[in-house]
Amino acid sequence: MEQDAVLVTGGTGALGRAVTGRFLREGYRVAVTYRSPEEWKALEREHAEAARDGALLGLSCDVTQDEPVGRAVAQAAERFGSLRVLAHLAGGYRGGQPVESADEGTVRGMIDLNLISAFWAAKHVIPHVKRGGAGRLLFVSSRGAVEYFPGAAAYAAAKLGLHALVQTLAKELKKSGVTANAVLPSMIDTPANRAAMPDADFSAWVPPDAVAGLLAHLASRDAGFTSGALVPIYGRA
Repeated sequence: MEQDAVLVTGGTGALGRAVTGRFLREGYRVAVTYRSPEEWKALEREHAEAARDGALLGLSCDVTQDEPVGRAVAQAAERFGSLRVLAHLAGGYRGGQPVESADEGTVRGMIDLNLISAFWAAKHVIPHVKRGGAGRLLFVSSRGAVEYFPGAAAYAAAKLGLHALVQTLAKELKKSGVTANAVLPSMIDTPANRAAMPDADFSAWVPPDAVAGLLAHLASRDAGFTSGALVPIYGRA
């Protein structure tokens, strides 16, 4: 039986490395989009055997742009012959200013990175996961999409828009066997977050491996009856 294939967007960051490693350990072939060549090389070294055997593929891609995403998806599908899972991790946070002080770059950047990128990923992956059977579209949202904080309006609006996209996809794809779900972490325990909040209680945060485990479950063939879900994973935060 041919191995399942997954496209992981933003697969070279702290969460992306955990998700990529989890899917590789579960026997998937994994294509990863990246912007930083240094981060990709580090991931490639970490999984040298998988890269050498062709089970790990890196694709330089600006996920906020339609055509580059289309090319990356086509390359992944050509290499692996099919795609069954999309794990859309690409996203990020900028903020800290109230709406009255918001600048155009931050607002458009948050919407492009956290919402528009998900549209393009879904658009181009859907034809492949429809053909493969038991297709899975997975997205990483945030607790910040359902609990709002001053200075985070652009980020929250983009992630809440992602929820509308996920639940619309669930309805559009209901008869195809393809599911669409999102996970909502609170604070993920990454080096960058620890550096930004050195006085926080890190033990209350969510380990990247826990998010990876939840995504792996939702990607499984056993999860076919779950679609349109927005799954919280808050830890003790």
